[in-house]
Amino acid sequence: MIHQVILWSGLLLYLPPPTSPTCFLGKGAECQDADFVPGSDLAGEGFDITKMKRLGIFVIDMSKWELKNNTCNLCKNPFMQYKKQKLPVSVIYWRAAQKCKRSLSSSVYETSESLVSSSTSSVQNNWKAGLGIGNMVSRMSVMLAGTNSKLAEYSMAKTKKDKFSFIKQSTSCRYYSYSISSRSPLHRELNYEFTRLPETYDNETKEIYLTLVEKFGTHYITQVKLGGTVQSVTSVKQCMAALQDLSVDEIKTCLNVEASASVMGRTSINTAYGHCKQSKNKKLNAHSFANSFTDRLTEISGGHAQDTALLFSSSNDPGAYNQWLSSVPEKPDVISFALKPLHMLLPVKNPKREQMRRAIRDYILQRALLRNCSTPCKAGIATNPKEPCVCSCHNNPGVKANCCPSQRGLAQITVTVKRATGLWGDYFTQTDGYVKVLRNHKFFLGETPVIWNQNSPTWNWKFDFGNYVLSQFGGLKLEVWDRDNKWDDDLLGACNIQLKAGVTKEICRLKHGLLYYETAVTCGPSLTGSSCTEYVGSPMSSHLEKMTEQHPFIHLISIHFTGMWAGLVIYLFLPIVQSCTQGKPNECAEASFAPGSNLAGEGYDVTKMQRKGAFVINTDVWRRKDKSCTLCKNPYMEGAHQKLPTSVIDWRSSKKCSIQISSSLYQSSEELVSASTSSIENNWGANLDIDVKENKGSFILAGTNSKLAEYSMEKTKRDKYNFASQSISCSFYSYRVSSKPVLHPEFKRSLKELPKMYNLDYKKRFYKFINTYGTHYITKVNLGGSVHSVTSIRQCEIALQGLSADEVKKCLDVEASASVLGKVDMKAENKHCNEDKDKTESKNSFSNRFSDRLTEVIGGHTTEPELLFSGGKDPSAYKEWLESLPQNPDVISYSLESLHELIPTKNPVRKHLRQAIHDYILEKSLWRNCTDSCKAGVKTNPNNPCVCTCRNNPGITPDCCPSKRGLSRVQITVVRAEGLWGDQTTATDGYVKVFNKHNIQVGRTDMITNNNSPYWGRTFDLGDVFLAENEKMKLEVWDEDSKWDDDLLGTCEVPIKAGRNENFCNLNHGLLFYKTEVTCAPSLSGPYCANYVGSPMNFHLEKAYTSRNARPVPAEILMSKGVLLDRLYVYQKANYSAKTIL
Repeated sequence: MIHQVILWSGLLLYLPPPTSPTCFLGKGAECQDADFVPGSDLAGEGFDITKMKRLGIFVIDMSKWELKNNTCNLCKNPFMQYKKQKLPVSVIYWRAAQKCKRSLSSSVYETSESLVSSSTSSVQNNWKAGLGIGNMVSRMSVMLAGTNSKLAEYSMAKTKKDKFSFIKQSTSCRYYSYSISSRSPLHRELNYEFTRLPETYDNETKEIYLTLVEKFGTHYITQVKLGGTVQSVTSVKQCMAALQDLSVDEIKTCLNVEASASVMGRTSINTAYGHCKQSKNKKLNAHSFANSFTDRLTEISGGHAQDTALLFSSSNDPGAYNQWLSSVPEKPDVISFALKPLHMLLPVKNPKREQMRRAIRDYILQRALLRNCSTPCKAGIATNPKEPCVCSCHNNPGVKANCCPSQRGLAQITVTVKRATGLWGDYFTQTDGYVKVLRNHKFFLGETPVIWNQNSPTWNWKFDFGNYVLSQFGGLKLEVWDRDNKWDDDLLGACNIQLKAGVTKEICRLKHGLLYYETAVTCGPSLTGSSCTEYVGSPMSSHLEKMTEQHPFIHLISIHFTGMWAGLVIYLFLPIVQSCTQGKPNECAEASFAPGSNLAGEGYDVTKMQRKGAFVINTDVWRRKDKSCTLCKNPYMEGAHQKLPTSVIDWRSSKKCSIQISSSLYQSSEELVSASTSSIENNWGANLDIDVKENKGSFILAGTNSKLAEYSMEKTKRDKYNFASQSISCSFYSYRVSSKPVLHPEFKRSLKELPKMYNLDYKKRFYKFINTYGTHYITKVNLGGSVHSVTSIRQCEIALQGLSADEVKKCLDVEASASVLGKVDMKAENKHCNEDKDKTESKNSFSNRFSDRLTEVIGGHTTEPELLFSGGKDPSAYKEWLESLPQNPDVISYSLESLHELIPTKNPVRKHLRQAIHDYILEKSLWRNCTDSCKAGVKTNPNNPCVCTCRNNPGITPDCCPSKRGLSRVQITVVRAEGLWGDQTTATDGYVKVFNKHNIQVGRTDMITNNNSPYWGRTFDLGDVFLAENEKMKLEVWDEDSKWDDDLLGTCEVPIKAGRNENFCNLNHGLLFYKTEVTCAPSLSGPYCANYVGSPMNFHLEKAYTSRNARPVPAEILMSKGVLLDRLYVYQKANYSAKTIL
């Protein structure tokens, strides 16, 4: 029992019992019956410093507890009613002492780099000692630890899309501590791997060493403190907060207030509480700060938590936190630790020790990040003294200190007065013209110089008005004047301009003549939309984002953004219980196998991303030579003792559930299929020597023949698709496969039947073997259940409904969360999604409207096919499925090794099978090569080289889709006229004026003198026009006399319909011949461009390609990679490639 005490904010309390527990030498019977002290085995696992996590693989043997004469070390645990519990022989200096920090620790990090660097605060010593890394990187800003951690994955991809700050809140409670003896026995698996290591570490043996490091880690733990921690990291878009008039420090303070209430109950009203309440009501529409800033990664280590919102409960009730805290002594986890490099477990005189040190050093440096500012601060902008890559802006009222706009609508405005034509200001001389610029029709802003004696003057005069808020700036007015004596100048006409974002070239009709001008409205940073009121991220430069390894230490992380419902990511880490013992023969015979203990025995095909159903490892064998077995106590099956196959080691029961929906948006099927390897925890291509480096394209290897590829890739050949992925998972068990597993007899027999050579004659036999058993076998698994749904979204179809793919994804997240959790407290998101739902044509739920979906349920039992999108929003189906998982788990994540690794190194078949697997994977792979290059002026999407991004066009969305039905490009050609009659004594001096559907003149032909049948052949491009039924343009034919008294000879009304049309119209005298060409925007068709139609790829390419941007790898590339190809295959592929290479 934990003594109940009163805790005040900020106070550290050291509570009884004493820090020196009573430990003594226990006798045989006592030791046999005693449980291990909680968390006694946690320090035995290998640790990867680049991932900042334990790997679940033992490097120290923590199962041995027997001392001489069948005795052991027993300790009385004061937190478990002084129960006697034993220690592994490797554990020394065990102590039980409670140290709980009830107040919150909180920090603001202005970059993801500083956030990730802070993750080493849990490491108590210098982890680099003994590796020789310090001197190498002392003069460089290199990030080493945590660069491949969940925290890095969560935060670093975000900062490539926008400017983020990160707020971290945490609290912890410590109960136990111990050290690891320097004479601890190595785990037999690591000992075996050490013996297999080559004597030297060089280019030929590098892969073997690095594979061992990836498997067992870079370090081992020498000291630990055990207890529980809750840590939440909240992502805040800096400029989004600035537009809400909030600073990141203010958000941190208010999140602290809300988290403190969840941990300690309602606090007394102080200055911070009052300020936050006022800000919440004024700036966040009364929503809490935790619910307004929900993009959060939460990790709960130790204990058992039913409520995931321990720091941010909606009711500010500390009951959930107290309940979790009371469970920590029985189920602690590691909260801080000391490390030593793994090579120090080898004897000093062993030559492999130094080789292992070099391998660990290289492994860490290969995953390191070189910190290098991608964008220097502009002239006049200071660098933040705390963060060299962060800029600070001052002395600009429109810009905040973090260089974000202070309010929506901020834009830089320029107007260029170009020229005028056909002015008429004087009777006897030509016009002395100039232009005045006014704001709000009355505030004078400037004027152009006077151009003397010219009816068609050219000014090209630019007015830069600086930064304004568009809604406050009002309209612009351009007045064209003829200079007389200044005081009696003549106004020749005025143009009223409503400003909107982008560059606009316009023509304005005056009393006589036309004025040509250009407006350029550039939205402030992070602002977009016609009025610069919509928020948009500030991504980094696309060429920098693509950069991978320009420097030996650079490794720019390239990952898919994975958010969760409302951006929330929560992991529950329920600690691992050491519960396996050696069973007696009669116990073993009666015990059933642990659930899922046979699943890792099946072969695996990485091109199909599925297990083959054919066993390569014999998981039926459980009896050891002495007829005993390994029995494990399963806490999820009422504590039943269950046996393990002899090939299964390091079995753990540890519940790890992602409580919220994980979601991603993929802009292509290739990106979606590539992401399917996220369930593989290691480098599956290790030891296969698959070289995928090419200049003109890239390989897609894993999953190219999977159900996901089959579902998604064919679609993209018919239209432009995005794919929204929602998933949720819960793991209950984990284990590893022994380095020396028992092979299945069928597999052994098939191996013996393989030819001793791999060539064209025997290739089919090797491929038949691979088709049966797969390319890989599983070496490590996490068992449980997962639900994964992928929804297909036609990009341009949703754009016509005023929706973006990201909006659809977020609303699918909300609906999926309701199916899993029941009603969710996300008022802002629900309201937004209800508004968006009304935009859809059917007004159904998003999951019903977008129902083209592939759903895969792994593990458990359910009769509900749509666990994530149940129409009634009733989570009971999901809960029933979740309850069935412990008894019926499946593989949800795993590590793989190539199948040839199961063959002894001296067997010649090993290298031939390796080559066959290498060839099989490459032949099944796809070659990613963009079929359509982005047009001039259209940028390539930085996240996807085959996707284009359109900007500064109000009719086109960023996805290059029409924003509204009816969008078209209109061109009209004034061809010729015949039979004109404009003058009595001479032939006609004819010209034609062109008016758009709003009766605004948009162009005029040249005048052809003295010709009653003139030919103009002049084409006018009206650009983007939104068509409506029965709308018409107008053509006027004129005879020029003295300009001011020209004669109108007739008018034609021209219907605007899609396609090319040639026609003529009757004038007062004569005929006018014209042509129209109306081209519907992509994805639109019909006479008025109002019907949606897909955007299929080129017919000839469709036959050659597997998806919109991927095709089978050309034979010449396969041969360059050393693939053994059939002669017929080479001939067919060579001819096929000649036709399809772009």
